[in-house]
Amino acid sequence: MFKVTFRDARMWKNLLSAIATLVEEANFEVSTEGLKLRSMDPSHVAMVDFEWPSTAFEEYSCPTPAKVRLNVNSMLKLLRRVSTDERLDISYDESTKKVDLILKGKMLRKFSMPTLEASEEEVPTPKIEFKTRVKMLSAGLRDIVEDCQAISDNVKLESTPEKFLVSSAGELTSATMELTKETEILLELDTQEPSKATFSLNYLADIVKAASSTSEIVVVEFSSNMPVRLRFDVPQQGHLQYYLAPRIEPE
Repeated sequence: MFKVTFRDARMWKNLLSAIATLVEEANFEVSTEGLKLRSMDPSHVAMVDFEWPSTAFEEYSCPTPAKVRLNVNSMLKLLRRVSTDERLDISYDESTKKVDLILKGKMLRKFSMPTLEASEEEVPTPKIEFKTRVKMLSAGLRDIVEDCQAISDNVKLESTPEKFLVSSAGELTSATMELTKETEILLELDTQEPSKATFSLNYLADIVKAASSTSEIVVVEFSSNMPVRLRFDVPQQGHLQYYLAPRIEPE
Protein backbone atom coordinates (compact mmCIF):
# COMPACT_ATOMS: atom_id res chain seq x y z
CA MET A 1 0.00 0.00 0.00
CA PHE A 2 1.27 3.45 -0.84
CA LYS A 3 -0.12 6.89 -1.59
CA VAL A 4 1.60 9.88 -3.22
CA THR A 5 0.41 13.36 -4.15
CA PHE A 6 1.80 15.42 -7.05
CA ARG A 7 1.52 19.20 -6.81
CA ASP A 8 1.47 19.41 -10.60
CA ALA A 9 -0.32 16.57 -12.36
CA ARG A 10 1.08 17.64 -15.73
CA MET A 11 4.64 17.00 -14.56
CA TRP A 12 3.78 13.37 -13.87
CA LYS A 13 2.09 13.12 -17.27
CA ASN A 14 5.19 14.55 -18.97
CA LEU A 15 7.46 12.11 -17.14
CA LEU A 16 5.24 9.18 -18.10
CA SER A 17 5.28 10.33 -21.73
CA ALA A 18 9.08 10.40 -21.64
CA ILE A 19 9.22 6.89 -20.16
CA ALA A 20 6.70 5.62 -22.72
CA THR A 21 9.07 6.47 -25.58
CA LEU A 22 10.94 3.27 -24.72
CA VAL A 23 8.64 0.99 -22.73
CA GLU A 24 4.96 0.15 -22.71
CA GLU A 25 5.06 -1.78 -19.43
CA ALA A 26 7.44 -1.20 -16.52
CA ASN A 27 8.07 -1.97 -12.87
CA PHE A 28 7.79 1.01 -10.52
CA GLU A 29 9.65 0.45 -7.25
CA VAL A 30 8.27 2.43 -4.34
CA SER A 31 10.06 2.71 -0.98
CA THR A 32 10.49 5.15 1.87
CA GLU A 33 13.24 6.86 -0.19
CA GLY A 34 11.09 7.52 -3.25
CA LEU A 35 10.01 6.21 -6.64
CA LYS A 36 12.33 4.39 -9.06
CA LEU A 37 12.12 2.76 -12.47
CA ARG A 38 14.78 1.16 -14.63
CA SER A 39 13.81 -0.69 -17.79
CA MET A 40 15.12 -1.73 -21.21
CA ASP A 41 13.20 -1.24 -24.42
CA PRO A 42 12.02 -4.51 -26.08
CA SER A 43 14.98 -4.59 -28.49
CA HIS A 44 17.50 -3.92 -25.67
CA VAL A 45 18.97 -1.01 -27.62
CA ALA A 46 18.04 1.63 -25.03
CA MET A 47 17.37 1.91 -21.31
CA VAL A 48 15.41 4.40 -19.22
CA ASP A 49 16.40 5.12 -15.62
CA PHE A 50 14.07 7.29 -13.55
CA GLU A 51 14.27 8.31 -9.90
CA TRP A 52 12.24 10.80 -7.86
CA PRO A 53 12.86 11.19 -4.10
CA SER A 54 10.02 11.18 -1.59
CA THR A 55 10.72 14.86 -0.82
CA ALA A 56 9.59 15.78 -4.36
CA PHE A 57 5.98 14.95 -3.56
CA GLU A 58 3.46 17.09 -1.75
CA GLU A 59 2.49 14.04 0.28
CA TYR A 60 4.22 10.68 0.38
CA SER A 61 3.33 7.55 2.30
CA CYS A 62 4.90 4.12 1.78
CA PRO A 63 5.00 2.04 4.98
CA THR A 64 6.13 -1.06 3.07
CA PRO A 65 8.26 -1.18 -0.09
CA ALA A 66 6.31 -2.25 -3.17
CA LYS A 67 7.01 -3.20 -6.77
CA VAL A 68 4.12 -2.32 -9.07
CA ARG A 69 4.06 -3.11 -12.78
CA LEU A 70 1.94 -0.80 -14.90
CA ASN A 71 0.96 -0.34 -18.49
CA VAL A 72 2.40 3.15 -18.95
CA ASN A 73 0.33 3.94 -22.03
CA SER A 74 -2.88 2.97 -20.23
CA MET A 75 -2.15 5.44 -17.43
CA LEU A 76 -1.31 8.13 -19.99
CA LYS A 77 -4.71 7.67 -21.58
CA LEU A 78 -6.36 8.37 -18.23
CA LEU A 79 -4.29 11.54 -17.86
CA ARG A 80 -4.71 12.81 -21.42
CA ARG A 81 -6.89 15.76 -20.37
CA VAL A 82 -4.99 16.79 -17.26
CA SER A 83 -4.55 20.56 -16.79
CA THR A 84 -1.91 22.72 -15.13
CA ASP A 85 -4.08 23.58 -12.11
CA GLU A 86 -4.77 19.98 -11.08
CA ARG A 87 -3.19 17.99 -8.28
CA LEU A 88 -2.91 14.23 -8.54
CA ASP A 89 -3.21 11.51 -5.91
CA ILE A 90 -1.99 8.02 -6.81
CA SER A 91 -2.54 5.12 -4.44
CA TYR A 92 -2.05 1.36 -4.62
CA ASP A 93 -3.95 -1.29 -2.69
CA GLU A 94 -2.17 -4.63 -2.39
CA SER A 95 -5.43 -6.48 -1.71
CA THR A 96 -7.11 -5.39 -4.95
CA LYS A 97 -3.94 -5.09 -7.07
CA LYS A 98 -5.29 -1.84 -8.47
CA VAL A 99 -3.95 1.70 -8.74
CA ASP A 100 -6.35 4.58 -8.09
CA LEU A 101 -5.85 8.06 -9.52
CA ILE A 102 -7.67 11.14 -8.22
CA LEU A 103 -7.37 14.43 -10.10
CA LYS A 104 -8.30 17.49 -8.05
CA GLY A 105 -9.06 20.67 -9.98
CA LYS A 106 -12.28 22.33 -11.10
CA MET A 107 -13.91 19.00 -10.35
CA LEU A 108 -12.92 15.71 -8.76
CA ARG A 109 -12.05 12.97 -11.25
CA LYS A 110 -11.37 9.41 -10.15
CA PHE A 111 -9.85 6.57 -12.18
CA SER A 112 -8.88 3.01 -11.34
CA MET A 113 -6.61 0.70 -13.33
CA PRO A 114 -5.31 -2.84 -12.82
CA THR A 115 -1.66 -3.64 -12.23
CA LEU A 116 0.29 -6.36 -14.06
CA GLU A 117 2.36 -9.21 -12.72
CA ALA A 118 5.69 -7.72 -11.76
CA SER A 119 8.72 -8.86 -13.71
CA GLU A 120 11.62 -10.25 -11.71
CA GLU A 121 14.18 -9.11 -14.27
CA GLU A 122 16.80 -6.84 -12.71
CA VAL A 123 18.35 -4.23 -14.99
CA PRO A 124 21.84 -3.24 -13.78
CA THR A 125 23.27 0.24 -14.18
CA PRO A 126 25.70 0.27 -17.14
CA LYS A 127 29.30 0.78 -16.10
CA ILE A 128 30.75 3.13 -18.70
CA GLU A 129 33.66 5.56 -18.51
CA PHE A 130 32.51 8.65 -20.37
CA LYS A 131 35.24 10.75 -21.98
CA THR A 132 33.00 13.67 -23.01
CA ARG A 133 30.41 15.57 -21.00
CA VAL A 134 28.20 18.19 -22.65
CA LYS A 135 25.71 20.29 -20.68
CA MET A 136 23.26 22.23 -22.84
CA LEU A 137 19.73 23.53 -23.16
CA SER A 138 17.40 20.62 -23.89
CA ALA A 139 15.36 22.74 -26.34
CA GLY A 140 18.55 23.37 -28.29
CA LEU A 141 19.32 19.66 -28.53
CA ARG A 142 15.74 19.00 -29.62
CA ASP A 143 16.09 21.52 -32.46
CA ILE A 144 19.40 20.03 -33.57
CA VAL A 145 18.02 16.49 -33.61
CA GLU A 146 14.97 17.60 -35.61
CA ASP A 147 17.25 19.19 -38.22
CA CYS A 148 19.26 15.97 -38.48
CA GLN A 149 16.08 13.94 -38.99
CA ALA A 150 15.53 15.76 -42.27
CA ILE A 151 18.83 14.35 -43.55
CA SER A 152 19.28 10.79 -42.27
CA ASP A 153 18.19 8.08 -39.86
CA ASN A 154 21.48 8.31 -37.98
CA VAL A 155 23.32 11.04 -36.12
CA LYS A 156 27.00 11.32 -35.25
CA LEU A 157 28.24 12.95 -32.03
CA GLU A 158 31.83 14.20 -31.97
CA SER A 159 33.85 16.17 -29.47
CA THR A 160 37.17 17.91 -29.09
CA PRO A 161 38.31 20.11 -26.20
CA GLU A 162 37.12 23.14 -28.22
CA LYS A 163 33.79 22.05 -29.71
CA PHE A 164 30.86 19.62 -29.80
CA LEU A 165 29.68 18.50 -33.25
CA VAL A 166 26.38 16.89 -34.23
CA SER A 167 26.10 15.71 -37.83
CA SER A 168 24.07 13.54 -40.17
CA ALA A 169 24.61 12.53 -43.79
CA GLY A 170 22.33 11.12 -46.48
CA GLU A 171 23.07 10.05 -50.04
CA LEU A 172 23.12 13.61 -51.38
CA THR A 173 22.80 15.96 -48.42
CA SER A 174 24.49 16.43 -45.08
CA ALA A 175 24.25 18.66 -42.03
CA THR A 176 26.67 19.63 -39.27
CA MET A 177 25.90 21.63 -36.15
CA GLU A 178 28.97 23.02 -34.37
CA LEU A 179 28.76 24.17 -30.76
CA THR A 180 31.66 25.95 -29.05
CA LYS A 181 31.92 27.34 -25.54
CA GLU A 182 30.70 30.66 -26.95
CA THR A 183 27.48 29.08 -28.29
CA GLU A 184 24.47 30.22 -26.30
CA ILE A 185 22.80 26.82 -25.94
CA LEU A 186 26.03 25.11 -24.83
CA LEU A 187 26.52 25.56 -21.10
CA GLU A 188 29.51 23.30 -20.38
CA LEU A 189 31.93 21.16 -22.41
CA ASP A 190 34.40 18.78 -20.77
CA THR A 191 36.37 16.53 -23.14
CA GLN A 192 38.99 14.24 -21.59
CA GLU A 193 39.79 12.86 -25.03
CA PRO A 194 38.24 13.35 -28.50
CA SER A 195 35.18 11.11 -28.87
CA LYS A 196 33.02 9.98 -31.78
CA ALA A 197 29.94 7.75 -31.93
CA THR A 198 26.89 7.24 -34.16
CA PHE A 199 23.34 6.64 -32.94
CA SER A 200 19.90 5.88 -34.33
CA LEU A 201 17.78 8.99 -34.72
CA ASN A 202 14.61 6.93 -34.44
CA TYR A 203 15.42 6.42 -30.76
CA LEU A 204 17.26 9.64 -30.02
CA ALA A 205 14.63 11.94 -31.52
CA ASP A 206 11.78 10.34 -29.56
CA ILE A 207 13.76 10.50 -26.32
CA VAL A 208 14.82 14.13 -26.68
CA LYS A 209 11.42 15.34 -27.85
CA ALA A 210 9.57 13.77 -24.91
CA ALA A 211 12.15 14.32 -22.16
CA SER A 212 12.84 17.97 -23.02
CA SER A 213 9.38 18.79 -21.62
CA THR A 214 10.54 17.62 -18.18
CA SER A 215 13.75 19.66 -17.90
CA GLU A 216 15.34 22.75 -19.45
CA ILE A 217 18.81 21.23 -19.15
CA VAL A 218 20.26 18.00 -20.56
CA VAL A 219 23.67 16.47 -19.92
CA VAL A 220 25.00 14.36 -22.80
CA GLU A 221 27.87 11.96 -22.00
CA PHE A 222 29.61 9.68 -24.48
CA SER A 223 32.87 8.03 -25.55
CA SER A 224 34.01 6.65 -28.90
CA ASN A 225 31.73 3.81 -30.06
CA MET A 226 30.15 3.46 -26.62
CA PRO A 227 26.57 4.08 -25.42
CA VAL A 228 25.49 7.67 -24.86
CA ARG A 229 23.83 8.77 -21.64
CA LEU A 230 21.33 11.63 -21.63
CA ARG A 231 20.41 12.96 -18.22
CA PHE A 232 17.48 15.30 -17.62
CA ASP A 233 17.31 16.68 -14.07
CA VAL A 234 13.70 16.90 -12.96
CA PRO A 235 12.44 19.10 -10.08
CA GLN A 236 13.27 18.32 -6.46
CA GLN A 237 16.55 16.48 -7.19
CA GLY A 238 15.05 13.74 -9.32
CA HIS A 239 16.50 12.48 -12.57
CA LEU A 240 15.38 10.95 -15.84
CA GLN A 241 18.19 9.45 -17.84
CA TYR A 242 18.59 7.27 -20.90
CA TYR A 243 21.30 5.01 -22.25
CA LEU A 244 21.37 4.37 -26.01
CA ALA A 245 23.66 1.84 -27.71
CA PRO A 246 25.76 3.09 -30.65
CA ARG A 247 25.65 2.01 -34.25
CA ILE A 248 29.05 0.60 -35.13
CA GLU A 249 30.11 2.12 -38.41
CA PRO A 250 32.34 0.07 -40.81
CA GLU A 251 35.92 1.25 -41.09
